This record gives sequence, C-alpha cells and structure tokens, in this order.
Amino acid sequence: MSVTGLHTETSTELLRGLDSSDDEAWREFDRRYRGIILGFATRIGLTPFDAADLAQETLTLFLKEYRAGKYDRDRGRLRSWLIGMARHRAADMARHSYSRRETRGESAIVERPGDEELGRLWDEEARRAVLSRAMEELRESKRVGEQTLAVFERLMIEQQDPQEVADAFDIPVQAVYKAKHRCLMRLRSILDRLTHAYELS
Repeated sequence: MSVTGLHTETSTELLRGLDSSDDEAWREFDRRYRGIILGFATRIGLTPFDAADLAQETLTLFLKEYRAGKYDRDRGRLRSWLIGMARHRAADMARHSYSRRETRGESAIVERPGDEELGRLWDEEARRAVLSRAMEELRESKRVGEQTLAVFERLMIEQQDPQEVADAFDIPVQAVYKAKHRCLMRLRSILDRLTHAYELS
C-alpha cells in the first residue's frame, strides 16, 4: 500500500496495518490523530506544552494497548476510545494542577466539559485536520495549475475581493470565478475521500 493510499484508508483499515507492525501505517495514524489530539487538548484548557505532552502520551499508550489486544472494535468507535484516553490523561494533569493551586491558596475549581461537549470539540478538530490535509493535497495536485491555485487561495483563504484578485494577476474577473470553481470541484472530491477516511461521515 502506498503512502497516498494510506491517506484514504479508514481508521479500521489503518488498524489492520498496525496489526502487522506496518511502519507506514503507524506514521499515517500518528499524522492523522496527533494534530487532532493537540487541538482537542488545547480546546479543553491545556497549555501548548501540556497539550503536546498529552498527545504524545495518548498515542504511545494507544499503541501499547492496541498491540496488547485491549481495543475491541465491536465495543465502540476508535474516536471514542481516543477521546477517553485523552480525557483521562487530561484529568491526571488537572489533578496535579489543582494540587499546585491549592498549595498556593488559589481556587482549584475548573469546569470540565461533559461527554457530549468533548465529542463536539473532537469532531471540530477532526474537520479542521481534514480541511488542512485537503488543502495540502490540492496544492500538491498536478490537476490544478499554480496560478489557478494562487487565485483560489487569495479569493477563498485570504478573502480578497474578486476584482482585486483579478487586478493582481492581470486577468479578467471571470477567470477568477473560473479558478474558484475549478479548485472547489477538486477540493470537494478530496474532502469527500478524507471525510470517509477520518470516519466523519
């Protein structure tokens, strides 16, 4: 299986690669979920340093427990298992933080998100990761010319006015809309594949 093929595999298919100790599968799994865990951890209040620590420990523990046969795919989605692991590690970090605050005579009360909120935050970070990877693939695609992509990014990412973009590239404004349409069509196709791979659909 090529690395490109791994990009579009579902989590279940990637786990099969981990069953066989496939290094490429593990690298893809790490790439897919580390950023989501980092964003998730930051959203629940961890510092960037603690978020990075949580992501590393969650992924390391995941691999250890998975290879020990502790993950049962029939008992729930991988998303739920990873959220649970991240939540427990975050709770450990919070307890240490509370202890330090109490020692200093500060309030140790911090509101913890419920399961529904945690799921929502995870899904938002997953969608952000999908969009980021889709844009990366679009930039690497040979089906879209450099100027077409540059026009699209100025229009959609930088939110520039269509006429302003047309003037910058010395092209008719209609060509700007054509570039937008072409890139959006390609981007939607990529997003469909990645949304399926990340099991967000």
